[in-house]
Amino acid sequence: MSFLHWAGNKLYQHAFPIYRPLYFAYKQYSDRAERNLLRRVLFPGAVVVDAGANIGIYSLFLARCVGRTGEVHSFEPAPENFKWLYAATRCLANVRPNAAAVGERSGKSQLYVSENLNVDHRAYAPATESRLAIDIEMIALDDYFKPGTAVDLIKLDLQGYELHALHGAKRVLSENSEIKLLLEFWPHGLESAGGHWRELVQLLRGLGMRVLQLKHDSLIDLNESEIRVSPAWYINLFATK
Repeated sequence: MSFLHWAGNKLYQHAFPIYRPLYFAYKQYSDRAERNLLRRVLFPGAVVVDAGANIGIYSLFLARCVGRTGEVHSFEPAPENFKWLYAATRCLANVRPNAAAVGERSGKSQLYVSENLNVDHRAYAPATESRLAIDIEMIALDDYFKPGTAVDLIKLDLQGYELHALHGAKRVLSENSEIKLLLEFWPHGLESAGGHWRELVQLLRGLGMRVLQLKHDSLIDLNESEIRVSPAWYINLFATK
């Protein structure tokens, strides 16, 4: 763990009023390309999913993108993170915070909590370390949204559990002809969660979606020859019909 991660986690634990604006500023800078893309594809009245919402930084941004007539459905299973997510969004009528993980099914599950990083809790047991497991709720988006509900964009940042979440959202993805996805693509995490990056790509293409890579401020076709299964290698994918 880097010094910056260590320091950030200490601020999160002991000085959250300092941590929050610093993390907000960091995300504004580091995620410029993602935010520019979301501004381009979203519109007033859009319905958006923010799965892995953490403390609500993106939920607030998405709420501004979709406006008062839109909806942001935010999901965060870690109790401490959800507390801050709820506090950040409770006054926003267009945000629906949910204390749950997004996965392949609905029901009871467990979250494996990181003591080092509040952004690294996982819905599966990491093979290389022992973690405290806490009971949580898990929900499949196909159960959360009634058939026929319009969903315009799903944002997934689930530390390798994205494939499971997509399996639980096949109906939503199939019945929305213009739906878009923005997701963290971490092959190492996908394998740790019991899947494979090729399964994820094939699932999306099987649903008629074009799989693109966000590189700098541009979208390019995913180059599979560049994919690496390494703990440190990840990119953001954008999928659209």
